[in-house]
Amino acid sequence: MRSVEVSPGIHWVGAVDWNLRDFHGYETPRGTTYNAYVVNGETQTALVDTVKLPFVPELLERMRTVIDPADIDVIVVNHVEPDHNSGLPEVMEACPNARVVASRSGVQGVAEYHNGLKVDAVGADDVIDLGGKTLHFMPMPMVHWPDSMFTFCPEVCTLMPNDAFGQHVASSQRFADEIGLDFAFEQLGIYFANILMPVSKPVSKAIDKIVEAGWECKTIAPAHGLLWHEQDVPRLLETYKRWCDGHTVPRAVVAYGTMWGSTDTLGRAVADGIAAEGVEVFAYDLADSLISDVTYQLLESRALVLGSSTLHHGMLYRVAGYLQWLAGLEPKGKLGAVFGSFGWGGGACKQMAGRLGEIGFEMPFDEFTVKYRPTNEDIEAAVEWGRAIGRAVKER
Repeated sequence: MRSVEVSPGIHWVGAVDWNLRDFHGYETPRGTTYNAYVVNGETQTALVDTVKLPFVPELLERMRTVIDPADIDVIVVNHVEPDHNSGLPEVMEACPNARVVASRSGVQGVAEYHNGLKVDAVGADDVIDLGGKTLHFMPMPMVHWPDSMFTFCPEVCTLMPNDAFGQHVASSQRFADEIGLDFAFEQLGIYFANILMPVSKPVSKAIDKIVEAGWECKTIAPAHGLLWHEQDVPRLLETYKRWCDGHTVPRAVVAYGTMWGSTDTLGRAVADGIAAEGVEVFAYDLADSLISDVTYQLLESRALVLGSSTLHHGMLYRVAGYLQWLAGLEPKGKLGAVFGSFGWGGGACKQMAGRLGEIGFEMPFDEFTVKYRPTNEDIEAAVEWGRAIGRAVKER
């Protein structure tokens, strides 16, 4: 297995998880990588980040193309979540001479996760001199765990920010421009929407800290997915800031669950009405769609229009599950509306509206409900209801 030099003296030695399809509820149809980096100085060598436990042999095999793991002097733990940290004890065993460092919160996290394992704390004032290369540290609490930390090597202008700027993509290519920037930025957005949306403020502050510290980043090497070359860094930072600031475009997402097709018919009519007002719209049947893709489109949308048939006096479970997913992501500043069909008794729309309101959606529209199959008049009314939502999206 080959390593890849990503900056002068810095090699990617991570692992490719081609078969990951679920990341605690976030669908990952393109797999992921667990990125780790060997930083070679003149007198010492560091390993920045480790990998998920089953992939430790792959990590060590790649490391051996650069250095004998026994010759590693420093291991940096940027984040203690298991996809990066669960293999730490096995890596330490292969690197018996290495000092292990983490943020102060990371020291506690490593000890708690690994039954009292002790590592050293580093902070913003600490520098590790590798000889000709130095490692600088910046604790970044809640980007996206309390222990998160960025590591920077100024001599080659390389930032290793762990989960920030990452994506869940398995690839034989290492850099975003090698696989296609449009694809890479789409995957960046899916990752941000489904993982980092609730911590947008800390992420925004992290970008400000990088600028204030004067860190010139010519290579950004995250812990998941593709890396970023110098020419793409300005667009990368601008895109992240836009998402952190809650920037929206005239767009609405229509998402629904249906039993016998009536709510699907209504959803299509509502989407047509929104589009008739010149507003971009994406419509999803939640039984057939990846919630990670739905949430990506919601990221810069101004409205979510949620529909469900009524079952047992409530909404369908896929709709309820999506609402639970959104509750954890805490989207801000968006309009909400609900629609659906029912048979002998209703209830779904009341539940959906209540849950959307609890999450923080503004709910200025009356619910739109139809009993049994929608008539032509019902469909026309759904289109008009959608047009009203479209006008509100444009005015927002």
